[in-house]
Amino acid sequence: MEKIKITTKEQLDDFYPVLVKIWNEVFTPVIGSNQVEYMLENYQSKDLIMQEISAGVNYYALLINGVYVGYIAYEVRKDYLYLSKIYIASEYRNQGFMREIFDFFDELGEKYGLKQRLWVNQGNTQAIRVYQHLGFQLLKEKITNIGEGYQMVDYVFEKE
Repeated sequence: MEKIKITTKEQLDDFYPVLVKIWNEVFTPVIGSNQVEYMLENYQSKDLIMQEISAGVNYYALLINGVYVGYIAYEVRKDYLYLSKIYIASEYRNQGFMREIFDFFDELGEKYGLKQRLWVNQGNTQAIRVYQHLGFQLLKEKITNIGEGYQMVDYVFEKE
């Protein structure tokens, strides 16, 4: 799997349709299409992603044989490595790519001497199983009001 760091609007424009596809397939069954649309507009729009990149969040498009198949994003924080985005298109799941992604995150955690932390929607049971299998432990529940009556109902997981 190839990782390409997203640093320009042109790269993001090229990759963005895959991001939208993945969000719809992952989250529509969990939170519904209206909230997915709201979150894409208010949390994962191109402009907001570019603002995050400017603020130090690292976004990578994931490719297999030159085809976009997912993306990851992380941020080095004071007390932990925040794994903010970990997504693979459905047709590429269950093929060992998550292990490769988390090997990358493990290397970063070691490099910075930080534990890893991530948030996962409580309804995303497949991802929760993967994270637990990879050694992440449930730390707490996190409910965030995000506007328009929507909430993010997450678990926070951590790996030493």
